[in-house]
Amino acid sequence: MWTELVDLHSHSTFSDGVQSVEEMAKRAHASGVRVWSLTDHDTDAGWQQAELAAEKYGMRFIAGVEITCAMAIAADPVILAEMEITQPHSWHLLAYFPDGGSEELSEWLAEQKDARLPRMKAMLAKLSEHGHEISIEEVSKYAEGSLGRPHLARVMIEKGIVESFQEAFDQWIGDDGPAFSSRSLPSIEDAVQIVKSAGGITSLAHPRYYGVETDELVEYLQRVGVDAIEAFHRSHNSSYRLELMRAGMAITVGGDSHGMEYNPSPGKMVVPLNFLHPLFHP
Repeated sequence: MWTELVDLHSHSTFSDGVQSVEEMAKRAHASGVRVWSLTDHDTDAGWQQAELAAEKYGMRFIAGVEITCAMAIAADPVILAEMEITQPHSWHLLAYFPDGGSEELSEWLAEQKDARLPRMKAMLAKLSEHGHEISIEEVSKYAEGSLGRPHLARVMIEKGIVESFQEAFDQWIGDDGPAFSSRSLPSIEDAVQIVKSAGGITSLAHPRYYGVETDELVEYLQRVGVDAIEAFHRSHNSSYRLELMRAGMAITVGGDSHGMEYNPSPGKMVVPLNFLHPLFHP
């Protein structure tokens, strides 16, 4: 049996989304979602609003977060070329907390969020070197929680430096762009332990982006205790989804909506129930 009732990967203005929590919940419900998770980057700041909005729209809310981690396995250039994807600089670990996490988790996430500020200042300095002056205050006005590159892209559009989010990333602030700056990141292993100590479960987000052969990837994830893999992500084609389904791990599903024009709403993601991790069954 298949279902479209579940979406476990979405973002709001508490990280790099462009819509409020309330608006994302409204859009999820309108798309038929009944089990929904808000997974803003490195922050739990939106959970209270999301839980209230989900209750308002008759959805089951599962507290979630997308943790930015250091790369665990080097990307294979052949796979990157075959999939037409760029060199990754991080891996993303989705974490879900059916009982709402813990104070220790919130403190740890706050440390991850705070590390984004010096990184953003470094990116602004690089843009300045190219003649584009943007203040940290101009970027921060768009961020309710974690400060991210889409917030910077919005200011770049406002100032006429670029015409679109895509252009901002392609020409300036993408992973290979002249204004990109990295930051210190936790390992997948450390993040898994933090999540487990707070009563959560984990799923590797959009594995296609990492350029790692499936058997090697799954062996590593199982060894370090990751619970599932996001086989059904909007960027994955049918053959890759099937390959991940056959790899021996429970799966999760996520549209990864940031509320932008090209992917405005959570939902409309079909997933087989017998492979979906049981925590998320509608």
